[in-house]
Amino acid sequence: MWILWILVVIISIIIAVTIYRRYGRRLTERQIIASQQVVNKGLTYALGDLGDALYLIPERHISSTLVANIWGHEVMAFEFVLPVSDMQEVIVVRQAVNNALKEYAEKNNLKSASETDMALLVTDVWYDARVSELHIDIAHIVNQETAAYIRDLRKLNQPV
Repeated sequence: MWILWILVVIISIIIAVTIYRRYGRRLTERQIIASQQVVNKGLTYALGDLGDALYLIPERHISSTLVANIWGHEVMAFEFVLPVSDMQEVIVVRQAVNNALKEYAEKNNLKSASETDMALLVTDVWYDARVSELHIDIAHIVNQETAAYIRDLRKLNQPV
């Protein structure tokens, strides 16, 4: 009889853990989608005035991909790949996009989980000259995992 009770308890624990993991995964997926939409809108806003200065070839729709899977499930960092006709200095691109993102965040009252960084922050900029593309990575510092990601990048001497 006691073996039956132990079996029931073990099965109940397995079911509870499975439900918890599925719910947690779906919650994280919803958070990623919401954050990605904020970042997409922020960059769309930023590029409204910067397109010519950055030599961008106009695109109808700006989209991004999650770049922080290796850092953790709740790191909200996204990469954009934009076609360009020429290359601008990376530092100029970074500064111009960060300034526009700061303005966007202030206008939309976006809060940062970091005490030192704004809500939207360019974490990397580089060109793929082989195919004339500009790559911009942007973090949405909406949680402590993303704030820690930014701190880790700084420890690695990345120019965030």
